[in-house]
Amino acid sequence: MNKVMELPGVPMAPITSPEIPTGPEWGYQIKWDGVRTLVRLDGKGGVEIFSKRVEPRNDRFPEIVELLSPLRIGACVLDGEIAYFDGSRPNFQRVLVGVNRKRYDESLIFVMFDMLHDEGNDIRSLPFRERYARLTAKFPNKQPRVFVTDLLYDGPALWNWVNDREWEGIISKKLDSPYVEGKKHKYWFKKRKEVRIVADVVGIKLKEGRVSSLVLRYEDRYVGHVSGIDAASKKVLQQFMQQHPGECPFPTLSTSMKKSDVVWLAVPFSCRVTALEFSDSGILRQPKLLGFGDK
Repeated sequence: MNKVMELPGVPMAPITSPEIPTGPEWGYQIKWDGVRTLVRLDGKGGVEIFSKRVEPRNDRFPEIVELLSPLRIGACVLDGEIAYFDGSRPNFQRVLVGVNRKRYDESLIFVMFDMLHDEGNDIRSLPFRERYARLTAKFPNKQPRVFVTDLLYDGPALWNWVNDREWEGIISKKLDSPYVEGKKHKYWFKKRKEVRIVADVVGIKLKEGRVSSLVLRYEDRYVGHVSGIDAASKKVLQQFMQQHPGECPFPTLSTSMKKSDVVWLAVPFSCRVTALEFSDSGILRQPKLLGFGDK
C-alpha cells in the first residue's frame, strides 16, 4: 500500500530581512521571481501541482504537468517555483499569464530548491543540507525547463551578482534547519531589491470625496494603488479629475475595488513608484510614490 505523502498547511516561507546572515552554517540561493509551487509525484507518472495555499493547480499549469509526468524518480514531494526565463532574468508578469488566463505556455519552467518527501518518506525533519543533497541526487543534470537551483556559500557575492543582473534577490538558508511551515522560524531569510516602475495613473481613489490614492496600471494590468500624495498635488489632482473624467480601463475589478469611490481618467499620466515586490496576483506590495512623470 502506498504511503500518503502529506503536504504542509502552507510551504515554508523566508522572512524579509535587510541583512544577509553569514558564517559556515549558512547557504544561499537565488530568489526566483515566479509562482511558489509544491509538486507531489507518485513515482508512476502521476503529478499533482499545488499553490502556496496548497490549492490544486493542475488545470492552471498543464504544461508543467506534461513536463514532470515522464519523471521516474520515486514518490516524492518537491518545493519550488514555476517561472518564465526571458534569457536575461525571470519574468514574473509572463508567469501570471498562466495563472490568470490558463494559457498554455511551453516556455514556463519548474525550478526546485527543496524536497519534503523522498521515496514516500517524510524528510522534513532532516537538515536542509541533507534534503538538498537528496534533491540534487535525483536531478544530477540541469535540463532547460526543470532543474534544481544552485546552493552557494558566499551570500554577499551572490547579492552583488543578482543586483548587477537586476534579478529579484537571494534567500539565506540555515544548513541544519528542518522544514517548518510558514514563517514561524529563524532559518530562512530573504533580501530583495526594490521594485521600481513607471506606472500609468488611470484613476483617482476618493475618501469622503477627497483625493486619497492613485489607481495604477502597468503593462496593461491593474497593479494596485498608491497614496502618499502631498497637499499641493491633491489640489491639482482634484481639478484634473473634474476636467478629464473617463471610463474604467480594466475588464474586471476586485470586489474591494468595485466598492471603492474611484474617478476614472480619460487622460492617464505617469508616476514613479517603488515597492517591495509584486504579489502572486500581480499587485504591488507596500508601494510608495516617488514622483510624477517618467524621470
